[in-house]
Amino acid sequence: MRQHTRRKPKSGGGSTTRLPIVCDLPAPPAPPGSSFNPDQQQRWEELFASAVAWLWGEAELGLVAAYVHLEAALFNGSGNAATIREIKSLADSLGLSPASRARMGYEIGDPDGE
Repeated sequence: MRQHTRRKPKSGGGSTTRLPIVCDLPAPPAPPGSSFNPDQQQRWEELFASAVAWLWGEAELGLVAAYVHLEAALFNGSGNAATIREIKSLADSLGLSPASRARMGYEIGDPDGE
């Protein structure tokens, strides 16, 4: 069985690298000490099916888990302004926003929109 691991995407020939639209590797288990409720588990799996998941290795698992927990806190009403700032910072670090991907030199999909 293939494990989730960082893999160098194909270069688009320009200054950016194009990522496949989805990551078809299975989501890895959450890091030790991080337990998810069913909604958080679903979000974890969604994130690891996203294009940017190709960029994440074991070192990023804790960051993704923190992102999932902070996002859940914000959505259940227990988050605050500091939670929002941390979510934004993690999203930037993980390449989850278009602006952060552009700064990192990545685009999603091939030039034909696939």
